[in-house]
Amino acid sequence: MKISYKKNFLTALVAGVLAATGAQADVIKIGGIYSLSGPAAPFGVPERDIVQALVDKANKDNSLNGHQIELIICDEQTNPTEAARCATRLIRQHGVVAIAGPTMGSGTLAAAPIAMQNKVPLLSPVGTITVTNKENKFWPWVFRTAPSDVLIINEVLKRGIFDPGHKRVAILYQEDAYGEAGMKFAREQTEGTDVEIVAAVSAPLNAIDLTAAATNIRNANPDVVLLKTSAPPLGASFVRAAKQVGIEAPIVGTGSLNQRPFLNAAGTAAEGIEIVSIGNWDDPSERQKELGEVIVAAGKEPQGYAELIGSMGIEMIFEAVRRIEGEVTGEKIRDTLETICDYEGTYMDGKVCYSADQHEGVFSDTLISVTIEDGKFKTMH
Repeated sequence: MKISYKKNFLTALVAGVLAATGAQADVIKIGGIYSLSGPAAPFGVPERDIVQALVDKANKDNSLNGHQIELIICDEQTNPTEAARCATRLIRQHGVVAIAGPTMGSGTLAAAPIAMQNKVPLLSPVGTITVTNKENKFWPWVFRTAPSDVLIINEVLKRGIFDPGHKRVAILYQEDAYGEAGMKFAREQTEGTDVEIVAAVSAPLNAIDLTAAATNIRNANPDVVLLKTSAPPLGASFVRAAKQVGIEAPIVGTGSLNQRPFLNAAGTAAEGIEIVSIGNWDDPSERQKELGEVIVAAGKEPQGYAELIGSMGIEMIFEAVRRIEGEVTGEKIRDTLETICDYEGTYMDGKVCYSADQHEGVFSDTLISVTIEDGKFKTMH
């Protein structure tokens, strides 16, 4: 377990001045649960970095109606058991009133019951379909801050990436809640159509050699391959193996492969892959350029999809805090989030909308299609 406590210098200065005058600093504690180690670290580290940068910026700008934020971060280690421990410790030992994260869908599913029990909202930057299933008792306390797999897979089909000549589909998916739910949904979407799932092959998140998996897919003779993985190393391992064994079918990736660590790990094997995702650091929108300035000012380099979905979670917490009168509690943040709709104040393109009936937040107006050419992401217009 690795907990790191970080407080902005200005927060400390304000608290010191108020203490000297006998006043009490109005500090709100927010938790962050991220995969800072393990297979999802290339995703979790940039999430952590952008959230820290935005907290520092908000404290410096005094943009939260006089509130200051303490961000307390916990490493889930790409492990759902650790995510649950993080939630427990952040809430019970540190008294956080909201949590951004965890990085992984399986981590969110493990942490959500604890958040519910303690009335702390969880802003989850994951595509895993089941995290916002209303059959979950914890549903009222989980808000998604990334496109769901339902949205992305539907857009993959809608945008014509599976063209009329693609009748035989193979799927490579990671062995966790994200991969399994996405694979199941893709199967459901092809039922009753002339599209056949000819192979569905899974791999653990920490897999390094996917030669056997790629061979199985090649032997199924697909017209197109759907790559359902959020971990850059796993996605890169598959596309390298696909090239090695001679898979000629086009590969379509979903969402979170739109990031620099995937390109760095996959090298030339990533050429030609198409991805339905959000944002493109090689061709950023105006809002994304603003986020890039925050990242660079913090001494970091933009990495990809992770900063966008990470930024949305903390920005939505900020907006809820701005709208709350009096004491800020987890219950008030949760209730206020459900009133925020048609909101364009985040760094993600499109509008954010939550309500008492749905906690998805992100819709098709946030999505773009990109392809990889010459080691860069190219937006498909």
